[in-house]
Amino acid sequence: MHQRLIIALVAVALGGTLPLAAQTKRLSPHETVSTVIGDRRAGDRITITYGRPYTKSPRTGEIRKIWGGLVPWGKADRLGADEATLFITQQPIVIGQTTIPAGSYTLYTVPSESGPAKLAFSTNIGKWGVPVDETHDLARVDLKKDALDKPVDQLTIAVENDPAGGGVLKIMWENTQFSVAFTVAQTPPPPKIEFPAASPAATVKQRVGLTEIEISYSRPGLKGRVVVGNIDPYGKVWRTGANSATRVSFSTPVKLQGNKLDAGTYELFTIPGRDEWTVILQKAGNQWGAYQYKEVNDVLRVTAKPVALANPVETFTIDLNDLRDESATLNLIWADWRVPVKLEVDVGSILVPQIEAVMASGAAEKPYAQAAMFYADHDLDLKKAVSWINTAIAEQPKGFWLYYHKARILAKLGDKEGALATARQSIALAAESAGPAKAEYTRLNEALIASLH
Repeated sequence: MHQRLIIALVAVALGGTLPLAAQTKRLSPHETVSTVIGDRRAGDRITITYGRPYTKSPRTGEIRKIWGGLVPWGKADRLGADEATLFITQQPIVIGQTTIPAGSYTLYTVPSESGPAKLAFSTNIGKWGVPVDETHDLARVDLKKDALDKPVDQLTIAVENDPAGGGVLKIMWENTQFSVAFTVAQTPPPPKIEFPAASPAATVKQRVGLTEIEISYSRPGLKGRVVVGNIDPYGKVWRTGANSATRVSFSTPVKLQGNKLDAGTYELFTIPGRDEWTVILQKAGNQWGAYQYKEVNDVLRVTAKPVALANPVETFTIDLNDLRDESATLNLIWADWRVPVKLEVDVGSILVPQIEAVMASGAAEKPYAQAAMFYADHDLDLKKAVSWINTAIAEQPKGFWLYYHKARILAKLGDKEGALATARQSIALAAESAGPAKAEYTRLNEALIASLH
């Protein structure tokens, strides 16, 4: 608090409340002490204004006994001279076990010779110091009493920072010091108010084949507007979402619309058109929207045809659909259109060498069934697939599901009779099972048999 504001507070607290005669008959000098506890900018400023009597009597000049004399033991004393001592704290403080709210108070003491002396905080401010009014006490706290090495001739009140934290209020006069430590109360921050986002953020994570794909974007709504082709004009670069530029990451190289793209994280932009969209990938640069977009940073551009939707979509949506081991469709969907982008990943060149290496090794356990099904589904070496599925059946002779997959492989090899016989064997084994897969594999085998007739 600035010094002028402190003076103003003191004047408000004191001015206009005392009899004129009382305000003009001060016998002791007055002083204002002001200390910031803690950080100079954010700490609590404590201000005390008080009258400072001397040990000598201002009328007779005689040396007076202070504690137990001028200031009697066990009785409330105004702590100073003339007007009541004024204490101002900008922030709540904790003194003793009591929290003193921010504000202005009168300080007085109740000294004690043997027990703990008391420091009182009163809400009755702006009065002459005597008689002490004890009816407005907010709190009384214990004071620590210590002997001083050298006597103090004039009442002195000090507020000091404590290196351990907080502060210490000291009252010194004659050969005695009273003190009490305090801390600045931690004012809880105002409650954080969260409002709904106009365009909520979303993250799409999808594994396609062996590739991890993650898309982070914000989802604007139509809200009665015509957006693409109006607010976001045709032929202009669009952030393809809202807020920060949409980010797309691929854990392996991919193809978009047949064009190669390295593994990595990219920012996705588009240039909408009535009949064709341009889809753009740039290396991620933490852009806000498309305001800093530069074509020179493009890594890949492809085109895609929008597809009309029968039912409008209110909220902009990016999804990955039509999932296969080696492909998917990246869809940009909003209003009455969908822009599909063909996404391809390479599974075979990664997985086939791994399968061949494991199958040729001396490993005790090998993925015979999984390897056979992968080769069959991808039209690879079907003779190896038959050999591997036969080994899997030998390890699990009652595995009716394995017979079904063998029947599929034989059908692909053109062995119709072998496929029919194996499918019927799978149905017979499923009939002996009580598990939930019994009905499912019966249906699958019957469909396979029907396709072979």
